Amino acid sequence: MQFDKVPDIAKYISTVYLVAFLGMNTIWYFLPVYFEQNISNVFLIGLLTSLPPLIAILLDIPTGNMVQRAGGKVIIFIGLIMAIFPGLFYLLATPIALFAGKFFEGLNKVMIWNGGWSISLQSSEDSVEAETVSVFLLGSNIAAIVGPVIGGFLIAAYGFQIPLYLWIFTSILSIFVFYTYIGSGDFKGLEDNLTTITERTTYFDDWKHLKENRANLRLPFSLIFFYSIIFSFFWLAVPLLLEESGADYITMGIIFGAAALPSAFQFVFADIEDRLGRVKTLTVLSLAIIPFLLGMALTSNVLLLGVLFFFARLISDGMSPAIHAIFDERAPDNIEGELNGFNELFKHVGQFIGPLMAGAIAAVGGLEWAFVVASLVAVVIFLISFTELRG
Repeated sequence: MQFDKVPDIAKYISTVYLVAFLGMNTIWYFLPVYFEQNISNVFLIGLLTSLPPLIAILLDIPTGNMVQRAGGKVIIFIGLIMAIFPGLFYLLATPIALFAGKFFEGLNKVMIWNGGWSISLQSSEDSVEAETVSVFLLGSNIAAIVGPVIGGFLIAAYGFQIPLYLWIFTSILSIFVFYTYIGSGDFKGLEDNLTTITERTTYFDDWKHLKENRANLRLPFSLIFFYSIIFSFFWLAVPLLLEESGADYITMGIIFGAAALPSAFQFVFADIEDRLGRVKTLTVLSLAIIPFLLGMALTSNVLLLGVLFFFARLISDGMSPAIHAIFDERAPDNIEGELNGFNELFKHVGQFIGPLMAGAIAAVGGLEWAFVVASLVAVVIFLISFTELRG
């Protein structure tokens, strides 16, 4: 491992994301259950869960342009401010407020992740790209491990309000941490370029750059799209399936935290992928995840569901660094921030389709069928990566 070569900025952003996402993760995995208490229709819950990626789809390209022109720091800073509002709206618990909360989730995530990915990847050396991705994700991954466990106990004891207050508090705290370690970024550069991103020629240039690089980017864009469908299935189907199987909040929190544990060790997969080849590793992992997804469709035992979900997350977490590293190695450095907007666009289209599809399937045939469809998506990823490997 070459952690000493990982750029400091990736480590700083990782720390900020740990603080920012800790409070959010105490309740985020439980939100489908919280929504179900206020909106009984599972399809509408799927629509709610799909709203942030839909907002991101509309903003990915403009945000990518702003990252390219004004820098990622100021975009992340604004995103951290926006992260305060979802918790505030969720406290109101009315259907309109829940939709407003998801709207602001979309706003803050598109800024936080577009800026963070771009800064981390552009600052890394080619030899440690996958390791840089792992370090950049480490803070948010630790929050995803610890947060649900804390949240399970808090919700069981006090209900959903305390975790929502904690979400608001850590969001505010992350702004001060970011400003202390990194700064607020160049707001003058943002102001100077606001007009530029509304000009039609800007998007003609974006389309031109995409067409010039589409042969190289077809693979990573396809992979991130289908991978995001599988990963976003987990957001809706797993919490509702666990609740349907009789799991209490503490048990659910432990399962969510345990399933997120492998994400903190993505650097192990990153090292393997750097040594053995990213496409080869993806081919193996996409095939390996299929039986675990199918297993979740065939059981209602809470313990077995937890074990199967753990291994499904373990494998899917191993796929992420390789997919993003493939994009980074194929995108020209001078327009990577701009092309990262397209990469995030394909990711968010997948994340929009995933929960919406899972909700529709669950409403018609039951939650178990969502995992059958997820396994079919994994087959598609296998075929794409295997074809690339053979070619």
